[in-house]
Amino acid sequence: MSEKPIQASVLWNRDELRITAQSSSLQQILQDVAKVTGTRVEGMGADERVFGVYCPGQACDVLVHLLEGSGYNVMMIGDQEQGAPRQIVLSTRPSGPALVAIKNAPVNARKEDADSEDEPSSSDINPGAVVPPRTPQQLLQEIQQRRQAQWQAPPQN
Repeated sequence: MSEKPIQASVLWNRDELRITAQSSSLQQILQDVAKVTGTRVEGMGADERVFGVYCPGQACDVLVHLLEGSGYNVMMIGDQEQGAPRQIVLSTRPSGPALVAIKNAPVNARKEDADSEDEPSSSDINPGAVVPPRTPQQLLQEIQQRRQAQWQAPPQN
């Protein structure tokens, strides 16, 4: 793709974000989002072309939709009270089959999670097993659940 990217439209009214892209630069879009929302973006590597209209919605939702299917793992951190994240951290997805070994994953299960019938307990996990990667939406939900649990947990002495 040697053609120059077409400037994307990034509109933000403190309640909703709208992105319109037609062979636009993902890097340019994220720079524009950072400018208008105050979000800090880290980890941007190789640029990608983006096509589509990412309809008005809360900034986090629109950004998840924009970054879905990109070559990046995405983590959004914090909230600026208007639905925009304080920080977006990108990391390049490995090429080839994207599988993560459970033995490399941190084990921070709470007691109520271990007792759940929907999730396996640590004794049910095969250390050599692999699990498919989580979507950005699943990662965001997991981060939010962990933060909520931290705020609700009693202080430890």
